[in-house]
Amino acid sequence: MRLQRPLRFIMAIVLLITCSGAHADDMGLLSDIKPPQQTSEYIFRSSPKESLVTVQLLGAVNKPGIYYVPAGTDLLKLITLAGGTTNGGDLSEVIVRKMEPKTWAEIKSKAVNEYQGAFEVDAEKLIKYGGTRSLRLHQDDFVYVPPRTPWISNETARGITLVSVILGIALTAVLIDKNTGNN
Repeated sequence: MRLQRPLRFIMAIVLLITCSGAHADDMGLLSDIKPPQQTSEYIFRSSPKESLVTVQLLGAVNKPGIYYVPAGTDLLKLITLAGGTTNGGDLSEVIVRKMEPKTWAEIKSKAVNEYQGAFEVDAEKLIKYGGTRSLRLHQDDFVYVPPRTPWISNETARGITLVSVILGIALTAVLIDKNTGNN
């Protein structure tokens, strides 16, 4: 009799885990899986005679793609034209790969660091303290806005949730068993 209760309890847990795994999508556990973003081409000009340059903007922005913008457009204006960042966009680590790195090599700013021809720009500092005029984009520049990295991964959060559910069920079963055994 004493062996049957723990056996039933273990079977209930296995059944619960099996059933919840089969309907993980219905429960929203797979909601963080999103289709890849589609890139597009965008043209921005203020006058028809304005000369345009091609700049690629990818990453955690609302409208990633190839941008045809007026020569001399600055980095923040490009991000603004793209509709800003998504909720997960990290403006503190924007990567800019210049075709002509000499154009930014002399920039003296705490918001810009150079790494082998690529520049890491802290756009949050630029917004706060200014200094975007010297960050002009040129033909074939590449800009990447990385997503923010969460403190805890989705897999870890799922694991913690599963362990807490199992422990909650186990403790509930122990308390029920203890309280019903005394009556």
